[in-house]
Amino acid sequence: MNTEIFIPTKKEFQDILSETVDAILAQRIPQIIRQANRKEILTPAEVKELTGMSYRMQKYHRDQKNLPHSRDGRKIFYQTTDVETFMTDRRIEARG
Repeated sequence: MNTEIFIPTKKEFQDILSETVDAILAQRIPQIIRQANRKEILTPAEVKELTGMSYRMQKYHRDQKNLPHSRDGRKIFYQTTDVETFMTDRRIEARG
Protein backbone atom coordinates (compact mmCIF):
# COMPACT_ATOMS: atom_id res chain seq x y z
CA MET A 1 0.00 0.00 0.00
CA ASN A 2 1.54 3.26 -1.17
CA THR A 3 0.28 6.32 0.68
CA GLU A 4 1.44 9.72 -0.41
CA ILE A 5 1.15 12.67 1.92
CA PHE A 6 1.14 16.23 0.66
CA ILE A 7 1.99 18.90 3.19
CA PRO A 8 1.68 22.30 1.55
CA THR A 9 3.44 25.41 2.63
CA LYS A 10 1.33 28.28 3.89
CA LYS A 11 1.55 29.99 0.47
CA GLU A 12 0.62 26.79 -1.40
CA PHE A 13 -2.34 26.24 0.92
CA GLN A 14 -3.54 29.81 0.38
CA ASP A 15 -3.23 29.40 -3.40
CA ILE A 16 -5.17 26.11 -3.37
CA LEU A 17 -7.84 27.60 -1.14
CA SER A 18 -8.09 30.75 -3.27
CA GLU A 19 -8.44 28.75 -6.51
CA THR A 20 -11.10 26.51 -4.97
CA VAL A 21 -13.14 29.42 -3.61
CA ASP A 22 -12.87 31.29 -6.94
CA ALA A 23 -14.12 28.25 -8.84
CA ILE A 24 -17.07 27.79 -6.49
CA LEU A 25 -18.00 31.48 -6.62
CA ALA A 26 -17.74 31.60 -10.42
CA GLN A 27 -20.26 28.80 -10.58
CA ARG A 28 -22.65 29.95 -7.83
CA ILE A 29 -22.76 33.76 -8.24
CA PRO A 30 -24.79 33.72 -11.50
CA GLN A 31 -27.30 31.33 -9.87
CA ILE A 32 -27.56 33.52 -6.78
CA ILE A 33 -28.10 36.67 -8.87
CA ARG A 34 -30.84 34.96 -10.93
CA GLN A 35 -32.59 33.78 -7.78
CA ALA A 36 -32.38 37.21 -6.13
CA ASN A 37 -33.81 38.99 -9.18
CA ARG A 38 -36.61 36.61 -10.05
CA LYS A 39 -40.25 36.94 -9.13
CA GLU A 40 -41.67 34.35 -6.74
CA ILE A 41 -45.06 34.14 -8.48
CA LEU A 42 -45.59 34.00 -12.25
CA THR A 43 -48.66 34.54 -14.40
CA PRO A 44 -49.39 32.32 -17.41
CA ALA A 45 -48.10 35.10 -19.68
CA GLU A 46 -44.80 35.19 -17.79
CA VAL A 47 -44.52 31.39 -17.94
CA LYS A 48 -45.10 31.58 -21.70
CA GLU A 49 -42.40 34.24 -22.05
CA LEU A 50 -39.98 32.34 -19.83
CA THR A 51 -40.46 28.84 -21.24
CA GLY A 52 -42.24 29.29 -24.58
CA MET A 53 -45.05 27.02 -23.32
CA SER A 54 -48.38 28.02 -24.86
CA TYR A 55 -51.45 28.69 -22.72
CA ARG A 56 -53.07 25.52 -24.02
CA MET A 57 -50.01 23.44 -23.09
CA GLN A 58 -49.98 25.03 -19.63
CA LYS A 59 -53.65 24.07 -19.23
CA TYR A 60 -52.90 20.52 -20.36
CA HIS A 61 -50.14 20.16 -17.75
CA ARG A 62 -52.35 21.73 -15.07
CA ASP A 63 -55.16 19.30 -15.90
CA GLN A 64 -52.72 16.37 -15.85
CA LYS A 65 -51.42 17.56 -12.44
CA ASN A 66 -47.90 17.90 -13.88
CA LEU A 67 -47.57 21.61 -13.22
CA PRO A 68 -48.53 22.86 -9.74
CA HIS A 69 -50.48 26.11 -9.69
CA SER A 70 -52.72 28.32 -7.59
CA ARG A 71 -56.05 29.73 -8.61
CA ASP A 72 -57.86 32.85 -7.43
CA GLY A 73 -61.17 32.84 -9.21
CA ARG A 74 -60.23 32.68 -12.87
CA LYS A 75 -56.66 33.87 -12.35
CA ILE A 76 -53.88 31.28 -12.50
CA PHE A 77 -50.53 31.68 -10.73
CA TYR A 78 -47.40 29.56 -10.72
CA GLN A 79 -44.54 29.52 -8.23
CA THR A 80 -41.24 30.10 -9.99
CA THR A 81 -39.65 27.13 -8.24
CA ASP A 82 -42.46 24.84 -9.49
CA VAL A 83 -41.94 25.99 -13.08
CA GLU A 84 -38.16 25.50 -12.76
CA THR A 85 -38.66 22.00 -11.32
CA PHE A 86 -41.15 21.16 -14.08
CA MET A 87 -38.64 22.21 -16.75
CA THR A 88 -35.68 20.50 -15.06
CA ASP A 89 -37.58 17.21 -14.74
CA ARG A 90 -38.20 17.23 -18.48
CA ARG A 91 -34.66 18.12 -19.50
CA ILE A 92 -33.13 15.85 -22.10
CA GLU A 93 -29.35 15.68 -22.07
CA ALA A 94 -27.53 15.86 -25.38
CA ARG A 95 -25.46 12.88 -26.41
CA GLY A 96 -21.83 13.63 -26.44
